[in-house]
Amino acid sequence: MKRILVTGGAGFIGSHLVEELVKLGNNVTVIDDLSNGRIENLAYIKDRITFLKNDVSKLTGLQANFDVIYHLACFPRSLSFENPQRDVEVNVIGMVNVLELARKSEAKVIFSSNSGIYDTSKVPIDENTPDNPKTPYDLDKLQAENYLKLYNKTYGIKYVIFRFATVYGTRQRVSPTWKPVVMEFITKLKNKETPIIYGDGEQTRDFINVKDIVKALILALENEKAVNETLILGSGKETSINELYGLISRLLGVTIIPIHKPAQLGDVRRMLYDCKKAQNILGWKPEISLEEGITEIINQV
Repeated sequence: MKRILVTGGAGFIGSHLVEELVKLGNNVTVIDDLSNGRIENLAYIKDRITFLKNDVSKLTGLQANFDVIYHLACFPRSLSFENPQRDVEVNVIGMVNVLELARKSEAKVIFSSNSGIYDTSKVPIDENTPDNPKTPYDLDKLQAENYLKLYNKTYGIKYVIFRFATVYGTRQRVSPTWKPVVMEFITKLKNKETPIIYGDGEQTRDFINVKDIVKALILALENEKAVNETLILGSGKETSINELYGLISRLLGVTIIPIHKPAQLGDVRRMLYDCKKAQNILGWKPEISLEEGITEIINQV
């Protein structure tokens, strides 16, 4: 049994991770400011965890007694141009606060970063692809990674950095500040509303199911070969937004012609990741197809 802290643990990915950590018998503490996470995501295990409403940009009132810190809390990429100061507070200062707690606890840090940091002009992308941040979010996630590496060199803090592709799955939701494309399309079509596609819709994403992500996060808990490594997690498949919309429309049996609006600032044109490094180090591979994953969401909403 390990003493584990999960920041952002009431969120979409975080709550799935917390569930698995609890199943494995770990002592889990969750912090979340509930700006996007929901306490309902943890209702089924509320008596088996410690929950603290907390903001990582302040991170007060925590004792330094953890073996591992999963740092998932973040400020949304979609809002980073609108509020770059808050992006720095959450994504950079939040990391410094986590690292100070890790230093005092002598805890390993497992960090959810962002694959959008890479230069996406050529695909497939692997861990050797140069960085080319396109938004304040990308820049601040990269800075957070640099702080991790600095604390490793200075204080010996062990870390694993995961750069996620586009994650989707159950418990993901649409809010005024967070509009993940899979759930946005499903929600709009279920409500018989007209969805919006930004740009021509031929931009592509590498969609990875949250359950596949959590498997890798759990594997990193004990795997010594992953220590101080950066690993990409994706499906290795490229899907255009138009293809995604067509798939969801077919699975729901609803046909509505979407509205096209100008491309969003900082949008990525192509996304396709080579995840051989994660497969070699962790013995991990994605198992859930996009159609399977979307079908599961549709059956639960």
